[in-house]
Amino acid sequence: MSNVFLTSLDHLAVLELQGGQPDKLLQGQITADLRLVNTEQALPGLLCNLKGRVVSSFEVIALASDHLALILPASSLEAVQSHLAKYQPFFKTQLKETTSDYQIIGLSGKEVPALTSSLIGAWPKHEYQQAITEQGLVLNLPGPQPRALILLRRDVESSAATLTKLQGLTNQVATDCWHLLDIKMGRAQVDAKLTDQFLPQMLNYQATGAVSFKKGCYIGQEIVARAQFLGQVKKRLHRAHLTTGELALPAGVYDAEGKQQGEIIQLAADRRGELEALAVINQKALDDNGSFFVNPECTIKMILHKLPYDPLGRKALHGAEA
Repeated sequence: MSNVFLTSLDHLAVLELQGGQPDKLLQGQITADLRLVNTEQALPGLLCNLKGRVVSSFEVIALASDHLALILPASSLEAVQSHLAKYQPFFKTQLKETTSDYQIIGLSGKEVPALTSSLIGAWPKHEYQQAITEQGLVLNLPGPQPRALILLRRDVESSAATLTKLQGLTNQVATDCWHLLDIKMGRAQVDAKLTDQFLPQMLNYQATGAVSFKKGCYIGQEIVARAQFLGQVKKRLHRAHLTTGELALPAGVYDAEGKQQGEIIQLAADRRGELEALAVINQKALDDNGSFFVNPECTIKMILHKLPYDPLGRKALHGAEA
């Protein structure tokens, strides 16, 4: 059995923008700089509302020079599609959900590069690089080990056989395992349950390459820039371990006095059956060096872990200026 884990990513959807000027349509709407996206380079991105709050997170990929796509939470699809449709006529671009055209899977593990190269035809070497082959698309995502998000084209005759081979050479695991990898990397995903609640900096998106501060205007840009340069972010995303295996969202973060100081936004079980989490916590409470709990009775402790990036920093992917 291969040291690779396969996850079916049924919680994701694909929204394609084709024809006309899809790059210019998106450039004025989302946080990523579309001038950097091409058939070899993808980017993480966000759609924000007028108040700078994140509506949805996604990955932006290019299928051709006039053919882009967003890989996004399925629950956010309607909101994002409805928003972009308002601007569609000005750029002569067609919007179409094409989720059913693909088998969306995730692979993780040391042997992912070799496996994707042999069965799908490519492995993009660097984080957020992509490769397009006859079988579909491979996107290299950040992780402690190689990790790929793959769109297998259902209309390719050999795609079913490729999927069968992948399943035979990997360990199939639940989607929760994929979410656990995101939590370990400090990668929040904003779906319909979290929409309109957080500025990008509250979720550390400026530190993971999803926000460009050089591209110019987009929806909510003025507020996002003001928060960045005037230091007006009072809450930040943190990674944590919970000394329990049972917790349902929504859930709060409480200090030793039982006062709520934040909220847990994502959960996934680890190998021991306890929970890993991403939580947005008030910075002042953190500066006071307090202990945190996930219940007001202060019986279930939250242990903060270091993130794999500087949460106050700004990340530029592959030499691009943030």
